[in-house]
Amino acid sequence: MLILKDVYLNGKTTDILINGANIEKIAPNITLDGAEILSCKNKAILPSFCNMHTHAAMMFLRGIGEDLPLFEWLENKIWPLEDRLTPEYVYHISKFAILEMIRTGTTMFLDMYFETPQTGLAASEMGMRGALTFTAMDMFDKDECKRRIERAQAFLDFKMPSDLIMKGLSPHAIYTTSKELYTACKDMTRRCGTFLNTHVSETRKEVNDCLEKYGKRPVELLEDWGSLDENTILAHAVHLNNDEMDLIVKKGSVVAHNPISNMKLDSGQMHFRAMQKAGVKLTLGTDGVSSNNNLSMIDEMKVAALSAKIEADDTTAAKVDDIFDMATKNGFEALGLKAGQIKEGFLADFILVDMNCYQLLPATNLISNMVYSADSACITDVFCNGQKLMSNRVVKGEDEIIKNFKNVCQELLKDA
Repeated sequence: MLILKDVYLNGKTTDILINGANIEKIAPNITLDGAEILSCKNKAILPSFCNMHTHAAMMFLRGIGEDLPLFEWLENKIWPLEDRLTPEYVYHISKFAILEMIRTGTTMFLDMYFETPQTGLAASEMGMRGALTFTAMDMFDKDECKRRIERAQAFLDFKMPSDLIMKGLSPHAIYTTSKELYTACKDMTRRCGTFLNTHVSETRKEVNDCLEKYGKRPVELLEDWGSLDENTILAHAVHLNNDEMDLIVKKGSVVAHNPISNMKLDSGQMHFRAMQKAGVKLTLGTDGVSSNNNLSMIDEMKVAALSAKIEADDTTAAKVDDIFDMATKNGFEALGLKAGQIKEGFLADFILVDMNCYQLLPATNLISNMVYSADSACITDVFCNGQKLMSNRVVKGEDEIIKNFKNVCQELLKDA
């Protein structure tokens, strides 16, 4: 049992009782014999962040291949270096990525990458939640398609070392993955009761190539391939028309918005206001550091809000509460978790922020300050599933994690 004493919540100070993994009681002056007491004077409690699209073990690629178009960036810089990865490297890089996520207030991340069990091991050792996926791409080769289907099923059958880890499948994109592989992945996720995650309509080239090859736009194609439903998560979704938005709403699929990556790679600006008006379920993600260049959901919120206003040519687009919900409760809800809100009966995933931090003053509107002025220096403590991941800005084992990451980068990038 843990009691947060005198913590700022919704404009008032109160106490909060944490019982195991859950928020059990919110009320002033809670007392309980034997409970651990954490003084939260001058601290506010907020839900932690849910990063709905990233590639954690790309951390070693930060700063590599800057200022290039997407496909040139992938083919000439990213993919050749990724070929050097080993399971051990992915483990150490993932630990470093999770360290950055913890320090920036994230307790859940949806990951699309390789050697996924190693990322699961890293997350479990650090007490982190993860929605980890097997990346399926066959480049339209039938033999590779068969191999990827077998490996995807093996991944779904693999037992992760922590109950905080859920598994899904990620057909990479329509330009790297065949209909047969998409269909097989969706069938497997339906049988297992889990989710499918994919890139879609990230660039105009992707849309134009899809129209030329298939005579349909990407979202329409995914519907024809049976890949859209309430357990489908669509990353980027920049270049959608109204019919595609309506189709996403009809199928109940979720969009993971990645505004910084979209802008950095000149992929375009998502039609935020139109999607919101259509009723699309919107969440937020950072993408990988090679196209961001960090994993800070605080940074992502600010850019999401500003880019929405520019795209709509309207200052009333992207209200702060909506943006904060995208970064917190919307993601948790999309993954079927009762988290992302500070309420009784919800999972104890939360952050504590320093109300004396200059970026949070004056304390007129805490959510606005978190979206528009804060950075990770405001975060003092991070809890996941009721357990401390960061206490007074200290993460256990941080020095060793950084040392191992630097050694891995030295090997991977020595002649890059």
